[in-house]
Amino acid sequence: MEAKPAEEQISYDQDTGEALDVPIYYTGWRLHGISAWLLLSLFVAQMDTSITSTAILTITDQLGGFEKYSWVFTAYMLSFCGFQLVWAKLSDIISRKTAIIISLSMFTLFSGACAASRTLIQLIMFRWIQRIGGGGIFALTQLVFFELVPPIRWPLYVSLVTGVVALSLAVGPLIGGAIALRGQWKWIFLLNVPTCGTALIGLFVIFPAKLRNEPSAQDDSGSFTIKSLRRIDVLGSLLLLGACLLISTGLQQAALGYAWQSSLVLPLLLITVPLVVAFFIWEWYITSRRGYPEPVFPWRFCQSRIRIGMMLNTYLWGTVLMICLIQIPQRFMTVYGLSPFNAALRLLTFGAFVPAGSSIAAALMGKLKIPPCFIILAGAALQLVGAILLSDIPTDTVIHPRQYGFQILLGTGIGFVACGLILLVPFAMEKRDLAVGTASISQFRVLGGLISIGIATSLSTPYLRTHLTDVLPPELAYSVLEKTENMYSLPIEVREGVKAVFGKSFNLQIKMVIGFSAAQFPATWLMWTGQTVNPVG
Repeated sequence: MEAKPAEEQISYDQDTGEALDVPIYYTGWRLHGISAWLLLSLFVAQMDTSITSTAILTITDQLGGFEKYSWVFTAYMLSFCGFQLVWAKLSDIISRKTAIIISLSMFTLFSGACAASRTLIQLIMFRWIQRIGGGGIFALTQLVFFELVPPIRWPLYVSLVTGVVALSLAVGPLIGGAIALRGQWKWIFLLNVPTCGTALIGLFVIFPAKLRNEPSAQDDSGSFTIKSLRRIDVLGSLLLLGACLLISTGLQQAALGYAWQSSLVLPLLLITVPLVVAFFIWEWYITSRRGYPEPVFPWRFCQSRIRIGMMLNTYLWGTVLMICLIQIPQRFMTVYGLSPFNAALRLLTFGAFVPAGSSIAAALMGKLKIPPCFIILAGAALQLVGAILLSDIPTDTVIHPRQYGFQILLGTGIGFVACGLILLVPFAMEKRDLAVGTASISQFRVLGGLISIGIATSLSTPYLRTHLTDVLPPELAYSVLEKTENMYSLPIEVREGVKAVFGKSFNLQIKMVIGFSAAQFPATWLMWTGQTVNPVG
């Protein structure tokens, strides 16, 4: 008897053996509608990571505080990083639909609040809350597709997700740059409100109350009750968030000029260590010794070399992605004097090849059956070569065309690594860990970006502070650090010297990318397996 296609299979009650009306997978207009609204929400939420990269100078020129600019990115990624695992576990309890609706509502509401900010501090605080919702959108969208479609279609949908994410990263700077040309940076956040509001209504109407394959459909835990609260790993979530907050704050304080051994830097970094240790001890304890709460990071993740290698690799490519995404357009604006929009156009040679690399990688793994580890290794090699070449760009004010080729190498390499790692998730994780496993991969990517921004600014900003005073009096150097547009009031020969200092600081950040790219080789060796992605329905 010929088996039915996976999407047409019928589910049966495990106790009575009777056929259930609810299909395992959805097809037709409902699948396409759910996919469209989810991908639109993902596009907007992820675009908010990059849209400010070309508008940040306009924002700080209007609100002041250029030295604190990295907090606009850090605040967004901090809450994104600290809450993805929480959203994944919460969706196991209250259902995927409820968690998606709550996260999308939060993102939409606080996007409006960001637009209403009157100081940089207000913007940073609202971004922090906005990203809590954005983290839920990102974590849950990837997870839902693993439950919405049969395994035979996973490569296609992983390619769609990585393509949408990469496209948002490429388009975001363009939109941000176009808006910044008119100085109306508030529209960067206001545009989210009608877009996400429409997606919210669409998902509320079309998304099923429970997917047949999600955990809350397997028992009666789909309603949020006092009893269900004990399933949430509150302590583990707080320890994780605390560790992320302390290390990012310490690095940001170093970036502001405080000495590494000062009381505002060293204690924060040192306290991070016991928090991380406590987090892993607690996760081990509740995984192996208790039934409740359910761990946000099961200890069994640490018992598999493949899963550990996946986490490390995800962290490392997250650092490469975020440094390039922020540093490349800022170089074009600061050193070459381009407008935000023109800087974003130059970023396309990087951003457009991330989704292109993902699509190529999906085809190689799906059709040619090349093992993901080979794809990841090739991606790491492309990143390394691109970073080495880009770090040697001259620091004069002439735009050297060869850097576009180096950006293509970096973007393609990132696309390879991203697609390979995401597609490995449902094969490397147990079914009960699919939610937190998917969120962990996403969270480690953002953690890499979060820490890399802190490290990059803690190295480049002191470099700028020290070397700008070689060409400018201290008060003028401070004014340039506060608002970069102030350099254009300087004499041409002095301005050229200032731009050269900025160029060298950007090269310093790219040299960090070399180290992170090289570290992906041992990480890939740790997770090495010759298994091909060959899912069957």
